[in-house]
Amino acid sequence: MFCISCGSALPENATFCPVCGKKVTWEVKSEGSGLRQIRCSYCGSSNVIKTRAGEYRCEHCGTKFFTEEKKSEEENQKRDAEVAVLISEAQAYADKKNYQSELRTLAKAMQIDPENNTVLLRLGRAYWRLGLPEKAIEYYRIAEELYPGDPIVYSNIGAAYIKLGHYAEAKVQYEKSISLIESDPMSACAEDIAITYGNYALCIGKLGDKDGAKEYLTLAKEKGYSKDSINSVCKQVHLNRFTI
Repeated sequence: MFCISCGSALPENATFCPVCGKKVTWEVKSEGSGLRQIRCSYCGSSNVIKTRAGEYRCEHCGTKFFTEEKKSEEENQKRDAEVAVLISEAQAYADKKNYQSELRTLAKAMQIDPENNTVLLRLGRAYWRLGLPEKAIEYYRIAEELYPGDPIVYSNIGAAYIKLGHYAEAKVQYEKSISLIESDPMSACAEDIAITYGNYALCIGKLGDKDGAKEYLTLAKEKGYSKDSINSVCKQVHLNRFTI
């Protein structure tokens, strides 16, 4: 098979084109068990994303369509229940700071549902906690490809860049997150918004914008950002902690 975007040969069951990086979307052939690359049934565009099992949306013309691989509601419920149990087990390991076991458990969940946003974000977080931010970014980027409208995806990518000390790259990710939050305040909970504002303040403060850092720390405080977290940011960017 060949990439619809650049024409390069694709490895069997490839997720991304190894040459141009385009996400490869496949569906089961109607006449057998093989795979074929999918195009929009209306406009023919290859800019198609999979929204759930058997359901697709064309990013070019907006058409939504279904394929024969769509699973029954009963199968989806069973899958979701299995994944929920594994997520709960993984959280129990995380609470004990046993991040290796958390990682293994989340990997099992991903085998069941490889496009589950919660699993992808938690896998990234587990790698982040294990001191592997580059690996965390890999899973966050998959989540970004699947769920580009989720502000928490970009916040997590930003956190990984902060861990690497790449504040300019982190700033870009937090600005994407903040833009989505401001366009839809219900897209994230207050705690996540507070962390996003606080980390954005850290980024821009590190890059020399101390007035902007104060502004976003104030917004973070309004959303419940803790005093200790505020003081930590102030210390790192050399702000007078008593001005917030």
